[in-house]
This record gives sequence, C-alpha cells and structure tokens, in this order.
Amino acid sequence: MTTRAGPFVRELPVLLFIAASSLLIRIWWMDNPVVDHDEQFYSYVATAMLDGQVPYVDIWDRKPVGLFLLYEGAHALLGRGAFAYLAMANLFACIGAWLAYRMTAVLADRRTGWVAALLYLLAMTVFGCRGAQSELLFTPFCMGMMYLAMVYPGSLRAMMLAMLLGGFALQIKYTAAPFCAVFAAFVLVEDYRRLRAVLPVLRRACLYALAGLAPTIAIGAWYAAAGHWDDFIYANFVSIFERKTSIGRFHPKTLTVIAPFLLMIAAGVWARFRLGQTYPRRASALVVVMTVGALASIYFPSNVLAYYYAFLAPFAVLLAAPFYDLRQRAGWFGAAVLVGALVVVGNFPQNIAAGRTDVAQFHAMVERIKAGGPSRTLYVFSGPTAAYASTDTRPIARYPFPFHSAEYMEHGAVGWPQEQIVAEFLAKRPMFILTRSDLSIYATSFTAPTVMNEARAHYTPVGEYLILGDGLTLWQRRPEPAPGAN
Repeated sequence: MTTRAGPFVRELPVLLFIAASSLLIRIWWMDNPVVDHDEQFYSYVATAMLDGQVPYVDIWDRKPVGLFLLYEGAHALLGRGAFAYLAMANLFACIGAWLAYRMTAVLADRRTGWVAALLYLLAMTVFGCRGAQSELLFTPFCMGMMYLAMVYPGSLRAMMLAMLLGGFALQIKYTAAPFCAVFAAFVLVEDYRRLRAVLPVLRRACLYALAGLAPTIAIGAWYAAAGHWDDFIYANFVSIFERKTSIGRFHPKTLTVIAPFLLMIAAGVWARFRLGQTYPRRASALVVVMTVGALASIYFPSNVLAYYYAFLAPFAVLLAAPFYDLRQRAGWFGAAVLVGALVVVGNFPQNIAAGRTDVAQFHAMVERIKAGGPSRTLYVFSGPTAAYASTDTRPIARYPFPFHSAEYMEHGAVGWPQEQIVAEFLAKRPMFILTRSDLSIYATSFTAPTVMNEARAHYTPVGEYLILGDGLTLWQRRPEPAPGAN
C-alpha cells in the first residue's frame, strides 16, 4: 500500500538544501558584531526595548517599529549578542529562497526552482545583506504576496492575506509602499476583468487597503493611547522628507552596482525568446509588473544606497529563469554561469577575510576602552554603535546613533538640533570619544568642528582602527589638572 507524502515531506529535500546553502554562504559572518552599520543600531534599539524603553520616545530612529520588534524577538530568544539577529537573518534568507524556489517552480519546474533558491541566497549576500539589513527582512513578505497572487488568482481570502503581508513589509521599511501599491493595482485590474463591475471592485479595494494598513494602524493606535502620537507621526511620516539630499537617487556608479542584475535579466529575456521554451503568461506578467514595483520602491527615497538594490534580487532571479531552465539542456550551462558569476562578483574570500579583520579591530578597540576602568564612558560620534554594548557604556540618550548627529543629510531631520545632541554628549565629559580619522569626511557636517575642537583641546588620540572600511580614531580625555596647579 502506498500513501501520499505530505507537503512537508515533499519539500524536505529542498528545505535542507536551502538551509545548508544559506549556512554555507552566511556562516562566515554569524558571529560578527560589526557586519554592517545599521544592524548594530537596530540591535541597540531592540535591547533598549527589552529594558522598557519606547522607540521614538526614549530612543529615536525613523524606522518602523516592526523592524525593531523582529530584533527584539531575536534577542529575547537568543540573547543580546549579534548572533541573535544574524540567526534571524539566516531564517529570513531561507524563507526568501524557498519562495524563489516555489515561484520558479510555477514558471518552469521544481528542479529549476532549486537553482533559483541558490541564486537568491547568493544575490542577497552579494548585494549587502550579509547581516540583517531591512531589505533581507521585508523582501520575503513581498515575495509571499507575489506567490499568493500566482497560485490563488481571484481568491479574496488569498489577496487579503497578501495585503496583510504587505502591511508587515511596511512595518519593516516604508519604502515597500510603492511595491504594495503596484501589487494592489495589478490585483484590482484582474478583479475588474473578472467581475466587470465597479462597485464590487471598490469594495475589494477598501478591504485590501484596510488589510495592508492594519499593522501600521494598530501600532499608531498604541502610540496614541500611550500619549505619544506626535512622536510616532513625526518619526514615521515626517522626518524622512526633512532629510537633505546628499547621494541622490542615481549615483554615477549605479549601473556598475546593478550590472549583475541587469545581465541576469538580459540573459533571461534572450533565452525566453531564443530557446523556444514556453512559460505561463499570467505568472510571467506578474513578475514583470512587480519588478516595476520593486524599482519604484528602490527609487522612492531621495537618497538611494547600494544595498537598496538587494530588493531587486528575487526579480532578477525570476526574470532570468529561462536562462537556467533545467527543462532544457542549455539551462544547465546557464545555471552554472549565473551561480559562478555571483560567486565571483561576491568575492567571498576577500570579504570573509575583511570581516575577520573588522572583528579583530573592533575587539582591539573594545579592549582599549575597557582599559579605562569601571568608570569609563564613551561617545561614538562616528563608528560602530555596537561599541556601546560591548564596553558597557550605553549612554542615557535619545539619539545614540552616530549618523543622526554627525551627518549632513540628517541636519534638521531628527526632531532635535544636531548641535544640541552633540552638546549634551560633550557636556558629560566622556572618557572616550570615537571619530573618523579622515577629517575630509566631515567636510559637510554641521557638528564635526565642535567635536574635533573638543577632542583636540581635552583629549589625546590613543588608538587608530579600520572597521567596515572606515578609519577611526579613539580619543581619551586627559586628566584634569589638580586645583591650584599651574
């Protein structure tokens, strides 16, 4: 007698493949407290939340609370070290890879889906998501929306769930909003073609909007009930528009940065029309339309950083599927080419070595600060926020993230004058101050002259470090002269 294998049993081989591949790709950074800049601060906020502090009120950033809740959950389960959020990131990477596998199975077949899963893991890592960047975390929610639309066309229940997933994506990063809007437009157009009536479609549009906004409405309601509505509104919906433009949307190196994705997409388009394989029209159209949605999200903010393009990874992988479609012999060659190309572009040996050097430099700096004794205090004007937790010098401050008080683009965009933030830190006469070594980096900073003048007047440089490509100088305060001394 034979029995049908359950869905999990059927998926088990590919799940094990994804887990093993993700671990192989990402394990080199799993214990790195300085894997990137932003994750350190998200972790800082999350651990502050565990201690009872409230984002936007006691500690400030403009990221949605959902992002901090993910980090908080990771730290609550796995401790306060970097491993907690890096393990969470690995889980999200695996979820995204599994969704890439499932959608490619719809477009082609399951064997080809295995290749898509591997390409997704490589692409996300290559494009700045070795740690737990927000792109790595909200992308699987957006991919889940697409998958539901692929396999349950016309289902109100499935689309409501998809919109709710979009709402969760928004609570990780608001730049997912254009993607969600394009997705809703695609679904509503399909609804109208099927129903041929405006009123039912309008009803569905209202339901979709309610589902998508539900997480943000719930969090906003909590802040309103707690008496912090103004703090919530300013951080989430006002401050981002007060940021100055420094990098812009189109950097001169943009095409160089996204060249691997452009080549993947071009290869997929070429193979689709030249190799003669057929693909489901509706699913293919969905991928194309949502690629446009992804680009709209990437270019939504006025300053586009390189790792924002990681959101393009799943779409490049899906659009390239005809090139590595294992239903045809040429697909095996295409799969080998794309996997090999991403491994080469990722330059893993050099990046692994650089990560280890960063960790060694960070630990050396931490030990130097700890040598200041139990009364040590620290002000990180520039550099790793993780230094606070590692040296037990967490300040009682609403704006501990160095970027908020040091960078030109944040001047006038954080709800409190940068000059005042710096003055409050310096008034405490910290034992150590951490700054950039290359002062030309501060050419446009409004507050760097104040900090550097204070450092030169009352501090001595006691260490030079190179972490994440940033040259850093550690300054230690000189002993105060004894009263009456000349």
